[in-house]
Amino acid sequence: MEHDTIQLVAPRPDELTEWIKPANAAFGEALTPEAFEHGRHLLESDRLIGAKDRDAWVGTAAAYTFRLTLPGGRDVGAPGITEVGVAPSHRRRGILRRMMTWLLDQADERREPIAILWASEFAIYERFGYGIGTLQSAFDIERSRVRFARPMEPVGQMRLIERDEAIELIPPVYEAVRRRTPGAVSRGPHRWADDLLFDAPWMQRGNGPKYIAVLELDGEVRGYVLYRVLSQWEDRGPNNVVLAMEVLGLDHAAERTIWSWVTDLDLAGRVRGWRGPVPHPLLLELTEPRRMGLTIREGLLLRILDIKAALEARGYDASGALVFELTDTERPANAGRWRLETSTEGATLTATTSEPDLRLDTSDLATVYLGAFRFADLARSGRVTECRPDAAADADRLFATIASPWCSTMF
Repeated sequence: MEHDTIQLVAPRPDELTEWIKPANAAFGEALTPEAFEHGRHLLESDRLIGAKDRDAWVGTAAAYTFRLTLPGGRDVGAPGITEVGVAPSHRRRGILRRMMTWLLDQADERREPIAILWASEFAIYERFGYGIGTLQSAFDIERSRVRFARPMEPVGQMRLIERDEAIELIPPVYEAVRRRTPGAVSRGPHRWADDLLFDAPWMQRGNGPKYIAVLELDGEVRGYVLYRVLSQWEDRGPNNVVLAMEVLGLDHAAERTIWSWVTDLDLAGRVRGWRGPVPHPLLLELTEPRRMGLTIREGLLLRILDIKAALEARGYDASGALVFELTDTERPANAGRWRLETSTEGATLTATTSEPDLRLDTSDLATVYLGAFRFADLARSGRVTECRPDAAADADRLFATIASPWCSTMF
């Protein structure tokens, strides 16, 4: 059979430039040798897999090792699936499924109960049991329309810095915010140095060079902004576009100061934001929030691999019990009836034969796991069956979160 000529293979270091080509072809990207040599520092050699048809690479997939913050401030190991692509000549031959199975089985072996990814097309990964773990927002506003509803004196002083200094000053701020933000992921030294704080022409994608600024108060860094500026000079004068890629502050005063600063940069005509939280803080800050043109879409996708480990790792703010019946065609060990008992001290999940309160699929449970949606939302969408009255409301009480989930780390 033709299928028998295709084998899964872990690439050697000297094969990586060929190994990555199926992903480039699938995404229609022309990755320069310089760009790939820089980016390969992020790759983890033991988390790479590919598919070969005889001697030709026809499939690519990889994972990054992350810690994912959960409700309650705990975190778990969660591989970030990335660089997934199949050569256009070899689509619809089961290659993607074989590579995804390899990566998820590896996560199981490493006792990582959850897998995450950013999807080019959601439908591709929904069939593997992924659900919407977080939401993200974007906006585009005329600078002249940015008016804050409540005056506030700025705190501290903003200062532009270079990459080497940023590597020392910014990660502690991010880590402090990550610890209280469900859906946020850990960032290692290479992620900071070679991706987030690095800039090169191939990274700009028509948005201009990257700048880094920190907010300092009494000698302490209280927040930062990563942004780009696209220089545009027109007949009527400058009309630059500022793209705020990440704004983080340790408290509201810091974050508000940074937003005030970045939305008031000289020569700017428009201010845009990418991968922001939902709800976005500026919705309650501006006098005309409609002018933001805010859009919301799916963010990080989440796949529960080990239902017991995942639900017992999560924090809960209420005590109670819930029996649910899960379906999971990809991971049969998750399927069946489970009894979840929660308290502020933790949770236990045990198999049961009791009548269920709710019936749903693991992919739907993934959408409420971090707090992006509620069980009531699933019920309204026909994605959960209530086996008794008010079961969804009772489940929402147990799974309620204070902080909205958000992931600002693209991988």
